[in-house]
Amino acid sequence: MKLRTSEGFTILELMVTVVVLAIVMALAAPSFSSFVEKRALTAAAEEITRFVEIGRSSAIKRNLPVRMMWDGSSGHSNDFCIGMSEGTASCDCWETNPAAADFCAVDGMAYRMEKTDFVRINSEFLHFKPADGWFQFDPVQGHVARSSDSEVIDGDWLFYMHSDEGSGSTRLYGLEIKLWATGKTEICYQNNRKIPLATYPLC
Repeated sequence: MKLRTSEGFTILELMVTVVVLAIVMALAAPSFSSFVEKRALTAAAEEITRFVEIGRSSAIKRNLPVRMMWDGSSGHSNDFCIGMSEGTASCDCWETNPAAADFCAVDGMAYRMEKTDFVRINSEFLHFKPADGWFQFDPVQGHVARSSDSEVIDGDWLFYMHSDEGSGSTRLYGLEIKLWATGKTEICYQNNRKIPLATYPLC
């Protein structure tokens, strides 16, 4: 009677497999990190753009002025908030109590966001121009009727974003969010970054 021998991996084969797997993962890590940065950046830019577009649409739909304001220090790694409210007075985008008179809301719904809503704490991600300000949508056509700084509504960048995840890291991607006097927004990519974002036009 012949006994069947069990088959399996030898220790040497297992070690070779582990080494090959480690090499493959090391080669893939930079590419995966780049992909994560790209997705985080584009998602944040599109979220802010939608935020502005909904506010503009609300002004036209409700036939009421809608004012957008933001507050954030210039430079890197600083917290910020963005908010919108009906009427001609700025709300306080730091206010978290819905019952407060200066709470940011449109049509009875909270309309505010903070850096931590889409960016990891201490990540270098978003710049403002200027550091704080506001603009107001006209209720008839949704044009920018008033602004604290006329420069931000002539097609120059209102917000500038890059994919830097901390001090010393490479800024692979850069996006600008532009605002026009018509109330339209545009996302474009900066040509001084290492990797272009072909999804968007060149700034």
